[in-house]
Amino acid sequence: MFFPGSFIHTLLFQLPYRDTWFFDLVIILLVVAILYLLIRRRISQSADMQKLLRDKVRDKTKALEEQKERAEHSEKAKEQFLANMSHEIRTPMNAIVQATRLLLENEPKENQLKYLNAIKHSSDNLLVIINDILDLSKIEAGRINFEHIDFNLQEQIQSAYDTLKINSDEKKLELTYDISKDVPLLLNGDPYRLIQIILNLAGNAIKFTEKGSVKISIETAEKQNDFVHLKFSVTDTGIGIANDKLDYIFDMFTQETTSTTRKFGGTGLGLAICKRLIEMQGGSIHVNSKVGHGSTFHFILNYKISNASEKHDQDQRKASNKKIPVEGLRIILAEDNEFNQMVAVDTIEASIKNVIVDVAKTGKQVIEFVLKNNYDLILMDIQMPEMDGHEATKIIRNMSDPNINSIPIIAMTASVIKAEVDKCFESGMNEFVGKPFKVEELMDKISKVMQQNN
Repeated sequence: MFFPGSFIHTLLFQLPYRDTWFFDLVIILLVVAILYLLIRRRISQSADMQKLLRDKVRDKTKALEEQKERAEHSEKAKEQFLANMSHEIRTPMNAIVQATRLLLENEPKENQLKYLNAIKHSSDNLLVIINDILDLSKIEAGRINFEHIDFNLQEQIQSAYDTLKINSDEKKLELTYDISKDVPLLLNGDPYRLIQIILNLAGNAIKFTEKGSVKISIETAEKQNDFVHLKFSVTDTGIGIANDKLDYIFDMFTQETTSTTRKFGGTGLGLAICKRLIEMQGGSIHVNSKVGHGSTFHFILNYKISNASEKHDQDQRKASNKKIPVEGLRIILAEDNEFNQMVAVDTIEASIKNVIVDVAKTGKQVIEFVLKNNYDLILMDIQMPEMDGHEATKIIRNMSDPNINSIPIIAMTASVIKAEVDKCFESGMNEFVGKPFKVEELMDKISKVMQQNN
């Protein structure tokens, strides 16, 4: 039987030339060949492994990209759905709110007043729910933007107080606020989010307090150079919160008990939104409470202090920029909803002396109107048939006639999501008023744009 192994052994170790240089060379070549083959095999295995890893990474990356695209598409679809729902709800709500306000201003009979107030409060509550849902969606998407503007703290708190006083008076509660003397009044930050938080916390305090009082307090927690940490407190004598509920009172969709929801209503979003708005500004919030005695919500926010010259400049601007009376205007109201047309025209005619209002149902009609007559102002809806408000505004701004392309345009729309608001300004509009609108806000914006135009 032939044994290759024995043959090789004889060839290498038993033949006479095994002690020669040729033998050494053969051994070296064999070792090199074996090492080469081993290295090639390892390289091949490594290449295969690298290819396998590259394929896995490519597949994983592709899967992650697809997952990201699906998530972004889902988020956009959700945002668009909420925007559409907000618009579709706010449009009829505007007619309800404005019609109710007009009736309340016309000295209704006592039995009518009761029903009109019920409509008003129900409408206001529905708007709070809509705004909470929109804010929640923006917070979850990380699309909350904060302003950095000068504002007067006293004026903002007084404005919130005036809003809250209506509900506190109805429940015969004592509503007060106190700002410590060491608190700087002229600050730089986001006054709108601050008032949103105050209204939410104090509104809750009024809702959960059957008798007694609600107090808003503001004091300086810490002062460093041009910055101040302000401590805001909202104290009530309401039902209080049990200790075992305090840990999750700021969770989404949470109220203390189901009986609380049944009795007082609400979505359970308000406190959660407040907490997130405060934390997104670098602040903190906590609560002290005792069942049957009431609660105190404390939160701290940091603001930049505006210096004295800025305050002087602002006071000077306020003195020179007092609201000018607006009267004798010719206005285009671009609005496709029949009921909103009716209440808007009645509101404008009741608020502005000697006004003429021409109603356009489409953006195309707006263009036709400005080519035929001279107008002082356009109140522009956005979502209209044939031509929307954005396109109509761009056409007007691109016209060669300076008497037309400079007409002040105020967006007056139910689309209140920031992206939609930004789009209004990008298309060339001067101001924005969301529906349902407040008459005071609308008149302020009209006065502002007319003064700027003059």
